[in-house]
This record gives sequence, C-alpha cells and structure tokens, in this order.
Amino acid sequence: MSIPTSLPDYDHRTVSSLLLDIAALLMSSGAHTERVNRNVRRIAHALGYDIELFFSFAGITLTLSDQQSPHLQHTAFRRVPSYAVNMSVVSAISRMSWKVSVECWPLTDIAQEVERIRRIPHYPKMILLIMISLAGMAFCRLAGGEIPAMLLAGAATAIGFTARNKMLSSGYNLALSIAAAFSATAISGLGLVFHWGDSPEIAVATSVLFLIPGVPMINSIIDLLHGHIIVGQARAMQGIVIAFAIAMGIVISSALLGVYQI
Repeated sequence: MSIPTSLPDYDHRTVSSLLLDIAALLMSSGAHTERVNRNVRRIAHALGYDIELFFSFAGITLTLSDQQSPHLQHTAFRRVPSYAVNMSVVSAISRMSWKVSVECWPLTDIAQEVERIRRIPHYPKMILLIMISLAGMAFCRLAGGEIPAMLLAGAATAIGFTARNKMLSSGYNLALSIAAAFSATAISGLGLVFHWGDSPEIAVATSVLFLIPGVPMINSIIDLLHGHIIVGQARAMQGIVIAFAIAMGIVISSALLGVYQI
C-alpha cells in the first residue's frame, strides 16, 4: 500500500461517523473504555484530526477538529448497540489502528476493513454449547463432584445456555439471565430431589457458572482505574444486576423443587 505524502481533506461528518462506528463496535464487543479511547485516537491522528470523546454506557459522543484548522469542528453521537463479547473483533481493530497509524491508510481502506471486521463470526453455537457443557462438568469435578453430579452439571449447563441464547436472540436483555439460571438449576436440582450421587448440590452450584458476568466486572475495574467513572459504574451495576438475576433464578427453582438447602 502506497503511503501518501500529505493528508487529504475529508468531510468531517464522514470521518466522525466512521470513528464512532469503530468506537461503538469496540464497546459492544467487550473492549474496556481506555482501549477504545486509544484506538480511536490513533486512527483519528493518522487521518489528521484531533478528537475529544465522552463515553457513557449507552452511547459515545465525539467532537472532531481538524489539526490544520482547529476552528473547524463537528460533534456527533452514536448509541452503543447490544453488548456481545467478541474478542476477535477487539484484537482485529487494535491491529488495524496500528497499521493505519504506520501506513497512513486512506479513509476508504479503513471503512472497508471495518466492514470486514464487523462480519467476523462468533464461534459456531454447537461448538460453544459443547465446550461450555464440558467446562461445567470440569468445574463440578474440581469442586469434588462425582460422575452423576458431573453429568447433571453438563446437562443443566447446556439447557441453561440454550435458554439464554433463545432469549437474547428474541430481544430480551441480559437481566433476564434469571430464566437461564432457573432452567439450569431446575435440571441440576433434580439430583437433590431424587438423591442422585453423593454430592448433587455441587451440580447445582456449578451449573450456573457460565452466566457469571466476568467481562463486565473486569472491564468495570479497568474503567474505574483509568478514570472512566460513569462507564465503570454502569458496567459494575450491570454485573450486579446479572448476579442478582442468577441468584433469583436459583431461589425460584429451588422453591419450586422443594429444596431449601443447597
């Protein structure tokens, strides 16, 4: 790719729209806020612009100014779509930002690469289902569960994971993880009802581990440490709400099964 000797003039609206697309894609794919900030600034500087970014959990506000003519500014806002962790997208955009900075990509090449990255698929759902079920069984074994408890944990994890995916694909939000937790613990709780194995309670405890909001909680700590207080608090609250929903799902299924001690 040829490196231009001078920066071309771009329309402010076009540039700000592309930068906001990149920022929103990073946020929705599970990047912490400071990483989004660094990557978008790197691309903006390579295009000859200075930017100011304001992040909230629901959206991003960007003010773009030309380095040659600072009085020319444009402010735009973009809502962040539903969150769906995809670290392949995050790493691909990070690599692209460095290439743009070093090789001085034109705007059209950046837009084409962003569209390619946006289409990066998740792992096949069947592979995810198998691996998450095996992970549930492994956690059960590590906690001291025997073969019946492991089988219960694997089956319950698979059913809960399927229930969560069905709800998310239907447009429900993550707070309704309560239904997935209910589905998983209702299946694993059968071991307590029918006394399958020596430690069926371990299957109940480990069948909901796939619902733990690890990414929001980790990102919330990173955001707070980097001074992104609003987003950090919002992500921490999202994690708390999901954890509460998991607990409620366990309580409801246990009450229906007549199990009062796990």
